[in-house]
Amino acid sequence: MATVAWQPRQEGVDQIVSLLTQYQQASVDHAQIFAQLQHCSSFPDFNNYLVFIFSSGESYSVEVRQSAGLLLKNNLKTAFLTTAPEFQAFIKHHVLRSLGTDNPNIRSTTGTIVSVIAVTGGIANWPEMTMAVAQCLYSEDPNHMEGALDALFKICEDIPGELDKAVQGLTDTPANMFIPRLLALFKSPHPQIRRFSIGCVNQMLTTMPRALYGSQGENLQLYLNELFSLRNDQHKEVRKLVCSGLVLMLSVQPEILYEHLHELIQFMLQSTQDPDPEVALESCEFWSAFCESHLPENYAPILKGFLPQLIPVLLRNMAYDEHEEEVINAEAAESHADCPDRDQDIKPFFMQKAAVGEGGEEEEEEEESPFFFLPLHFFFFGALRSCLRFFFSFSPPSAYPMAAIADSSLPSS
Repeated sequence: MATVAWQPRQEGVDQIVSLLTQYQQASVDHAQIFAQLQHCSSFPDFNNYLVFIFSSGESYSVEVRQSAGLLLKNNLKTAFLTTAPEFQAFIKHHVLRSLGTDNPNIRSTTGTIVSVIAVTGGIANWPEMTMAVAQCLYSEDPNHMEGALDALFKICEDIPGELDKAVQGLTDTPANMFIPRLLALFKSPHPQIRRFSIGCVNQMLTTMPRALYGSQGENLQLYLNELFSLRNDQHKEVRKLVCSGLVLMLSVQPEILYEHLHELIQFMLQSTQDPDPEVALESCEFWSAFCESHLPENYAPILKGFLPQLIPVLLRNMAYDEHEEEVINAEAAESHADCPDRDQDIKPFFMQKAAVGEGGEEEEEEEESPFFFLPLHFFFFGALRSCLRFFFSFSPPSAYPMAAIADSSLPSS
């Protein structure tokens, strides 16, 4: 990249730092300070000052630097494409310098800014980002690896398909450069790195880049093997992502799972009883996905053989306990409480994507979730019941072993 000529004036830096410092104080008029910052936004090089304070202001507090970064992120969402090319280059150059910083808050904000620029300006127009992320991924420094993974995960959330496209000046696609290293990082001793690497590949799975499939599916098989190796990971966030990855595999590449289906069902049965509700919720998605998967009919008896163990577990998870009266009251208060469940009411949350209308355009649901005003644990248990209701809606009553149901020890209503 060519040398960037723009340099900040110290008085400008001091003025913005003063405003950001005051904004951290509880006793000030925040609206007035925010208005002053908004006024500064009218200057074309304001974002240059923000990225300079964020990336080069080691002498300032983390709170001030992070505030500068978040303000920069918000500005770039609407103004990056209209920013002068030389200023775009300055911002890109400086934000990449913070990918491997020691402070986790600055690393996280860096990842957010990088993803905003990548989504707004395009990955193909920023080869330096791809090279910087690759360099950090292959580093032995956990901070560099985590910073790159944070940015990559956020990019994968928004535009995973763009990673499988050519980038100007590079001989390979970002997906081809990243995926082998991501799979290797499943074995990292650092749980945060394991979590991010699994999350990145899970996101890419929805678009199935060539690098993930491989020439004959060998990379998908490696991905599946690595997921199984982490099924008993001591960190719940890793176990949760293992469950979601396996559910995605069942949805997009079920044939890969044929020979592992018995082991997979055993693992999901165990995970459905996980003491952590988030892990249990992710694993419950599997039973719904299994019902909608395109597995050959001769594989259905495998699940049927587990029903004596599975049915009591599912029914226990569906039962309300004495501390959940708020959930019952909230559900009863819904305007359509007396109407039969619609398919979208009982479908699991990962399957409730935006509806596809005519011409393939997405139509957003306008109805708010009934769990919006409830505490977090109510949301998880409500969502878990939704998954299980969906599973039972697919299975005929004749498939339920009555002895298993009788032994499930459900509380009387």
